[in-house]
Amino acid sequence: MKTLPGPAGWPGIGTVGPFLRGDLLHPFVRFFEQYGPLFRVRLPLGHNLVMLAHPDAVEHVLRSRRENYVKGPVYDGARILLGNGLVTSEGAFWRRQRDLTAPAFRPAKLEQYLATMAACTRALIQDWEQQGPSRTLDAQQAMTHLTMAIVGRTLFGLDLSQHSSRASVAFDAALAAIGRRGPASLQLPLWLPTAGNLRFRRVLRELDAIVYAIIQRFRAGRAEHADRTLLGEYLAARDPDTGKGMSDRQLRDEVITLYLAGHETTASLLTWALYVLGRRPDLADKVTAEIDARGSDPPPTLEALKGLPYTAQFINEVLRLYPPAWTVARNAIEADTILGYRIPAGAIVMLSPYLAHRWSEVWPDPLRFDPDRFAPEAVKARHPFAYFPFSLGPRICIGMQFSLFEARLVLAMILRRFRIRLPDDREVGCVAAGTLRPERNIIIGLTSKG
Repeated sequence: MKTLPGPAGWPGIGTVGPFLRGDLLHPFVRFFEQYGPLFRVRLPLGHNLVMLAHPDAVEHVLRSRRENYVKGPVYDGARILLGNGLVTSEGAFWRRQRDLTAPAFRPAKLEQYLATMAACTRALIQDWEQQGPSRTLDAQQAMTHLTMAIVGRTLFGLDLSQHSSRASVAFDAALAAIGRRGPASLQLPLWLPTAGNLRFRRVLRELDAIVYAIIQRFRAGRAEHADRTLLGEYLAARDPDTGKGMSDRQLRDEVITLYLAGHETTASLLTWALYVLGRRPDLADKVTAEIDARGSDPPPTLEALKGLPYTAQFINEVLRLYPPAWTVARNAIEADTILGYRIPAGAIVMLSPYLAHRWSEVWPDPLRFDPDRFAPEAVKARHPFAYFPFSLGPRICIGMQFSLFEARLVLAMILRRFRIRLPDDREVGCVAAGTLRPERNIIIGLTSKG
């Protein structure tokens, strides 16, 4: 059995030096370039982190031997905010919750959510048009504003995009606090009365008060069009064996999980998409030509959006190079062997779409942006676990289609009316700050197409 390659580190403290600046992404990129798609990083106190970017290894962890790789202590930091929602739960509880939430993402329900997405995007475009024929804006700020509006209306039937909204402020403060707390293994216990912990506990109390109040409004039948919202679907879901629905606590955890997944990750995807469109006018022309060939805004239906195959390929290539969730983490229960390498029991096992999607053995000339990588014949020829921006296997993101069709609709509506340009066309790097974010603001120019 082979030993995983990796930096030697220092006795007792491991390989901490490259991470002291809080930059998690770039040290891993350097190790990937040096050691290849499987390597080990020694952590303090004798712990091990194993990074995997080989498709066979990804398949082993996410499908073949998934029972040995669980969302254990590595997710304890996220559980402080997300509770025991779909992202963090395990075992029979996770399976029950998955079954209860699945009906909310049926195609018929997605059609309803698409209408809401289109209405929110139309409102944003109208605001841009009122600013004149040419304007500049911060892409991430604009896309976060839009996806927050969309998730608020599809989840609660409420507008959470207004900066004066208590819910918007509480959600954002909680997410920022989780990011500041860092990895679970380095966090101070929440019960310690430090200034940071006291602030975070206040934010959690505020967030819980808001979410529980919304849940009670739905339970009391005071929410308009509840059947058109994700929360309404969750409230109506019943376990077929027991007839029981979700408790308020379960609803709270799933709502906050959906909010995080529904606005943060899609905003990241759309921000990077606008950046690429601005840098690559040749690709922008191809995507726009496909959209314009439809004659008018695509109807907010799945069938109409499926008629934009090149736009879908473009979005998939954005997700290849800029996956919002740049790592997927697990804890190894027992020692194992992957591709001849020993995986220690208790190791943190990280699968990185960011690294895997840049491995030249699978992706020739990996830094070149090429939507044709996702032409049907190219996809068929590739390892099925080579591409996993939404994870894969049984734990694949339940909201994947929601996000992909949202991105397709938003881009189609924007490109119907505007040409995208970058006043500053310097390359923008990535930083890992929860999701994969630009290292600096991406300012785009919008020129009306007349």
